Amino acid sequence: MTAAAADGLRDAAVRYGATGLVAYGFYLALGDPTDPFDLVTGFVSAVVVAAVLGAVVFETAPSRGSLGVVARAVVFLPRLLAAVVRANLSLARVVLDPRLPIAPSVVRVPAPEGNLARALLANSITLTPGTVTLDVTDDELVVHALTEASRTELLAGSLARSVAFVTGDPVTETTDDETEGT
Repeated sequence: MTAAAADGLRDAAVRYGATGLVAYGFYLALGDPTDPFDLVTGFVSAVVVAAVLGAVVFETAPSRGSLGVVARAVVFLPRLLAAVVRANLSLARVVLDPRLPIAPSVVRVPAPEGNLARALLANSITLTPGTVTLDVTDDELVVHALTEASRTELLAGSLARSVAFVTGDPVTETTDDETEGT
């Protein structure tokens, strides 16, 4: 067997193995199986999922760097959850205030370089109450911010830095002149 064929075989094994492990992990996390029959059934299902989707899920075999991205994502999730909770409380305060102190604006945020980073940042912004990503291009994300506080937090760039930490992509700082009122 040639070195190239061995590398291709190893990459395929890693792709299918990683897909199977992820599928089995979801089964264990969501199904809470306790008896051996459930564990074996879940394993067989994960093997079938890996056989069918292994080539689709990963274009290339996951590398050791992929494990780092997953580990950093685990660190990122509590930060995102904290941002969502803070935004929920802030938005609840705004909605319950009889004066309804909203200041809608459209903010242009520089887009990270990678597709994963762009998608993660756009979805993280949309998950945070009071902000919605309206458009994503290679250069920027166009975001609607409902309040001055959500606009300020967006311009501070902490969410963009957190996404850059996860993906390893460089972050472009936002400037205050990248907004327009609505």
